[in-house]
Amino acid sequence: MTSPVPAGVGTRRQAYLLLLGLAFVWGGHWAVTKIGLRDIPPFTFGALRVATGLATLAGLLAARGRLHLPPRSDLPVVLSVGLGQVAAAIALMNLALQVVPAGRSSVLMYTMPLWVAVIQATLLRRGLDAWQATGLVLGLVGIAALLNPTVIDWTSPGQLAGSTALLASAVIWAATTIQLRHHRWTASPLELQPWQLLIALVPLTVLAIVLEWHEPVRWGARALLVLAYSGPLATGFGFWAAQSITRALNPIETTMGFLAVPLVGLVAGTLLLGEPMGLVDVAGFGTTVVAIAIVSMSRDSTRA
Repeated sequence: MTSPVPAGVGTRRQAYLLLLGLAFVWGGHWAVTKIGLRDIPPFTFGALRVATGLATLAGLLAARGRLHLPPRSDLPVVLSVGLGQVAAAIALMNLALQVVPAGRSSVLMYTMPLWVAVIQATLLRRGLDAWQATGLVLGLVGIAALLNPTVIDWTSPGQLAGSTALLASAVIWAATTIQLRHHRWTASPLELQPWQLLIALVPLTVLAIVLEWHEPVRWGARALLVLAYSGPLATGFGFWAAQSITRALNPIETTMGFLAVPLVGLVAGTLLLGEPMGLVDVAGFGTTVVAIAIVSMSRDSTRA
């Protein structure tokens, strides 16, 4: 029996096609963002991305009659997602991409399932099953390969700090994900996302005004195209597509599909930015992606 699909995705085949499109949109977004940072300061970029994505998503929901104030019971996840998964993630991503290659950044950011397992084992005192333990060990090996001195310059504080920022963002994302798994939803995640983006817009705008008021935006065709991709497409459409896919497919199918995002990010970094890939890079990327897949196939992830 096939699983039901939500409004906007008529069949499972359409859900798979949407997943394929989203993998290319989000995977390519890492390289596109790195290009955009040549013209737009990082916090200003983040604020403009969220603002245009918010306008797109709010317009889509309003057209479907689903734009409503969030219920009070959902305010904790509105705040945590808005500040953690959106504002902090975008700020750390944009800062890191100034010094870290786009391909490596995408893989480090998508280590989130590994940190979910770590948080569950250390803070929540939940034992790891065999899948999680194996995946976690492999993941740590892959991350060590990505951060070893032969592929990044440890004497350059920017590269090491940028990589650490991406891992910190993945940990924040993991902690918020655990909260979302235990939250009793009143409104749907998609209906809450405009308010989460609105919450995220506030600190990003404040940071842009305070820290980047003297840094001009070099407006031009490149900057406008990047914002059109990053805001309406990667943020507005991307969130809607992700929610539709998550509701249409089971957790294993969804997680395995989303693993295509860092792979596309790696390829996009090489093709669009000319980022080199050595043998150690390939081994680190491959090991990390396999580890994420193994952790995602664990008993707890399947039940989520």
